[in-house]
Amino acid sequence: MACKNKIIKVEDCGCIVEMIYPGEGVDVCSLNQVEAKESGEGEAKHVPVITRVDDGYLVTVGEVEHPMDEDHFIAMIELIADGQVHKQYLDPGDKPEALFKIPECEDLKAKEYCTKHGLWQS
Repeated sequence: MACKNKIIKVEDCGCIVEMIYPGEGVDVCSLNQVEAKESGEGEAKHVPVITRVDDGYLVTVGEVEHPMDEDHFIAMIELIADGQVHKQYLDPGDKPEALFKIPECEDLKAKEYCTKHGLWQS
C-alpha cells in the first residue's frame, strides 16, 4: 500500500502525523503530505548518514551536527531496513543520532524530521 509511512502536516494546528492506514473513503491526495528532501539548502545539516557499526547501524543527522534547541531540533530518526521500519524519537538537548541494533541489511534508507526544515531522507 503506497500510503503507509507517509508524513502528513495538519495545517490548522501544525501537527505532524504518520499515515499507518488510510481507511475507506479517505482522499489521501487531499492531505498535505510532507515530501522528503534529499538535497538543497540546509543539506549538510539534514541529510541522514547511515554507518554500519558492530551491533547495528548508527544514523547521524547531517555531515555537520544539527542543533537540538527547544524551538529547532530533530524530532525523529527512522531507518527502513529491508522493509522494516525502526524509529527513534528525540527531544531538545539529545544528540541528533540514533543507534539501531539490527542485523546487517541490504536495502537501507533513513529519514529524519526537523521541526523547522521538515522531512529529509538519505
